[in-house]
Order: sequence, then C-alpha cells, then structure tokens
Amino acid sequence: MTYRQDDQLLFTSPILLFGAAPIAGSLRYCLDRCQNWPVVAADGGLGTALSWGLCPQAVIGDMDSANDLDQLPDDIRQIKRSEQDDTDFEKSLDLILAPLIIGIGFLDGRFDHSLAALDALARLPHDRPVLLVGGDDVLLRLRGDFEMTLPLASRLSVWPLGVQHFLHSHGLEWPLDDVTMAFGKLTGTSNRVNGTPVSIVAGVGDGYVLIAPLTAFDAMFDAAMAMADLPA
Repeated sequence: MTYRQDDQLLFTSPILLFGAAPIAGSLRYCLDRCQNWPVVAADGGLGTALSWGLCPQAVIGDMDSANDLDQLPDDIRQIKRSEQDDTDFEKSLDLILAPLIIGIGFLDGRFDHSLAALDALARLPHDRPVLLVGGDDVLLRLRGDFEMTLPLASRLSVWPLGVQHFLHSHGLEWPLDDVTMAFGKLTGTSNRVNGTPVSIVAGVGDGYVLIAPLTAFDAMFDAAMAMADLPA
C-alpha cells in the first residue's frame, strides 16, 4: 500500500473493505477467496474485521463507532474525517484507489445503512467495479458491458444508479434491448436467467448494479476480477 499526502490509499491489488453491519457465518467462504488481500475498515467495521481475525491496514471515518482506537497497533493507520455530509463508507470509497473493492458488512443490518451504501455507489466518479457481499445477496456495481455464467432460472436484478440506457442483453427472461432504466421509474427487480452466458451491452448512463443470491458469489467474483483485469 502507498500513502499519498492527501490521505489517499493506493493499492495495486484488490482489497477487502469492512463495514459495521453483522456478518453471517456463510461469508467465511467469501473471505477465504480473498486470502492475503489488504484489509481496510470503515469506522465500526474495525471491530468486525478484528473479530474475524483480520487486521486492517487502515481505519477510515469519523471514528464515532470504532472502539479502543488508542490501543490499536501503530501500524494500523487511523484516518479521521469528521464531515457529517457523507457516510463512513463514502469516505472510504473516496480515499481508496484499488482495481477492485469487495465490501463486507454493508448490506445487512439497518436498511437505511444499506440504502446509504447504494447511494454511495451511485456517487462514484470512476468505472472500477465494487462488489458488496451480504448474508443473502451479492451486489456488483459497474459501468459498461457485462458477461457472466449463471444457472438457468437464477435471480438477477438490474438496478440503475440514476439513469441508465441499455442497448442489448442476452440470457435474461426480460431483455434489456433499447431499455432506459431510471430510479423511481423503471428498474429490473427479479429478472431471471434463461440462457448462458448472461451478457449486457450498456449505453450511456450513470451506471447500474446487478444483484444476485449469495450462491452466485463465485460467478460475480470472477466477473468482477475480469472487469478489473485481475487473475481469478
């Protein structure tokens, strides 16, 4: 990891970012696929990471939820940002530069926190993928085209992060051919896979998220790694 003078954290590898939401035991497999990755915590995610035996390289946030900061080892960098107009997740996304971020502890727990995480993804100015993993679902934020192999009849929801036009899709029961989605107007909740591979050709827009059951983690993980030009 490289530090910049403005507190930005630069990684050449993908990273794990921990939030404070409860983490189901079923996510142990997901963590095993990310062994030896750098770990960063968003405020209260520090306790979550430590409880799973992972030592973060840095903790970011207003520090109103992280405990015993004065007892942390000196090599865990503490980056305090006191502004209250953004969440600790958003602060973390703003400071981390990595080819891929996998976030754990952002989809479960309080629903308003999950909404805030979705809002933070909508604000991202870059095209790098972000994968959020919860006890029931896995969510991939992306811009541009997408391809992945899933079992037939799998649930695959498509949600716009603002306004997003789609040129074409393959393998979805309800195609996205010349479809414009917009939050509050048209979304793609509970679309289903009816062909493989699933592919989406995206047009102009603000980006979108794909939401699938946790059983699709391997496929979503491999797709995210490929999008980031990383070996699976």
